[in-house]
Amino acid sequence: MPDYRSFVTVGSRIYVFCGINRTSALTIDCGSHTVQPLPSMPVPMYHATADIIEGRIYVVGKHYCDDFVWKKVMVVFNTETQKWEEPRVIKAGIAAWRGCVVVVGMLYLKDNHNDSFVYEPKENKWERDEMLNLHDWENACVVDDVLYYFDYGVKRIRAYDPKQRCWGVVNGLEDLLAKQKGYLCIDTVGYCGRLVLFFHKGKKEEVRREIWRADISLKIRQRKKRRSKT
Repeated sequence: MPDYRSFVTVGSRIYVFCGINRTSALTIDCGSHTVQPLPSMPVPMYHATADIIEGRIYVVGKHYCDDFVWKKVMVVFNTETQKWEEPRVIKAGIAAWRGCVVVVGMLYLKDNHNDSFVYEPKENKWERDEMLNLHDWENACVVDDVLYYFDYGVKRIRAYDPKQRCWGVVNGLEDLLAKQKGYLCIDTVGYCGRLVLFFHKGKKEEVRREIWRADISLKIRQRKKRRSKT
């Protein structure tokens, strides 16, 4: 697979969007172990990232237009009809995207300028999220409508609750994360209500790498409200 690809799972299928040219989209059927190309993308794009909402895969990236200007664009693939919808121009700067997750039916996106945006698909509305900009999140995942990512600076897993609009950290992993040294990256993945960490160890030029996995059960502690005396 080329660099800057993005994967979206739908049932037993994996959709792959490379974004280098119009034909860089395919689907992998894990049941039959076959690969098939998807219909050509409406526009070629670079640094593509994608996620799915209600059967529609939203692919965002950068497109080099005829007027020699880079623009952010979005294309939508309908998994039921297996057809692309009309592309949409995104008015959210020109920096490349670094991450994309779905929280409560909306797209949360991060670009290389450390700007975070929220996209509401039904109203086709974009908003800049200042609270998300407090931390430089990437390689994130979502579990029970909470965004999680590994912060390399403090070696902690940070969590963002969009309903409460607040950041927190996952406690109980201090010893585990403190021992992890020499890893290229740590990816977070949501799986069946659990948080899964993948530790990639090795050098970039090495063909063989070690991959360690840790499954983490999450529990949110409810704060007790103090009763005021009358």
